Amino acid sequence: MKIKTSVILLSIGVWIFLFFSPDLAMAKDPDYPTKPITFYIPYAAGGMTDVAVRPLLEAVGKHLGQPIIPINKPGGGASIGAMAVMNAKPNGYTLGACAGAQALVQPHTGEVPYKDLSGFTFIMNFSRYVVPVVVRSDAPYKTWKEFIEWAKQHPRATKVGLPGSRSGTPQGIALWEFEQKEKVALTYIPFKGSADSLSAILGGHITMETIGIDPPRMPYLKEGKLRILAYLSKEKVPGYEDFASFEELYGIIFASIMGVWGPGNLPQYVLERLDDGFAKGVRDPHFTAMMNRVSMPVVYLNRKDLNRYVMEVFPRVGEAVKKLRAQEAKEKK
Repeated sequence: MKIKTSVILLSIGVWIFLFFSPDLAMAKDPDYPTKPITFYIPYAAGGMTDVAVRPLLEAVGKHLGQPIIPINKPGGGASIGAMAVMNAKPNGYTLGACAGAQALVQPHTGEVPYKDLSGFTFIMNFSRYVVPVVVRSDAPYKTWKEFIEWAKQHPRATKVGLPGSRSGTPQGIALWEFEQKEKVALTYIPFKGSADSLSAILGGHITMETIGIDPPRMPYLKEGKLRILAYLSKEKVPGYEDFASFEELYGIIFASIMGVWGPGNLPQYVLERLDDGFAKGVRDPHFTAMMNRVSMPVVYLNRKDLNRYVMEVFPRVGEAVKKLRAQEAKEKK
């Protein structure tokens, strides 16, 4: 009798475990999505990522048949929003925006709680940041070649605005690689927001800016108050394509993504639905028109291609960060 009772209790326990297990719960959702999807944007409202993501989510929601609700969750170098995604249930109802710094750089620096990317599922890429090297129109150099000559004669006189630390941003890493190739030395000024950096360069407090192009900067370019010398990014501002990129000049690949990720171990049927929804969303006329208005390129990478890019770039960035941090440690001594 005791044996039968134990078997019954064990069977009940196994049934309860299976009933409430995530896999079985997700298996009961074959028509995913059957409710709204939460989407975390790890930056403040009004920024470039926020501006680009919202029309995309609206378009994708139409194809999936459920709204995708954007929630701004800034802070911690975008890690707060990232952790909200990573810690969510892997059922497809929590997704988020991911960018180059938080996904490709900061795991190597200790600036985010995750040291690798195993807690995330990369879903797709829809754009990349356009990052020109910008100076004021009254700068003593008119071309990139003239700037290099000037920088060699004036070590560390160039004050470069960055959206964070040198070793914690794609901009800082690309410029450090440039320093090694051209044997020049720059001074880096971190900024918390693009508005502060724009004010600093217009006011002459910094001599060079690499934050990235956005609508507030475009009038100053068109009016000739700011000048592009080169591009850190492969992508360029429409109408200003004649300036060379670091990849063209030096073979330096700018680590950049603007994509979508979710928690790790998303089930296959969820991924297939998201693949289809986002592939259609990036072709939506409302989304592409918005991207054109803010001078942002549509750079679509499906899940396979995005994962290939991340797997290729992530370790390379890690090696660069390691060398850069070693140099920074020596400079402090």
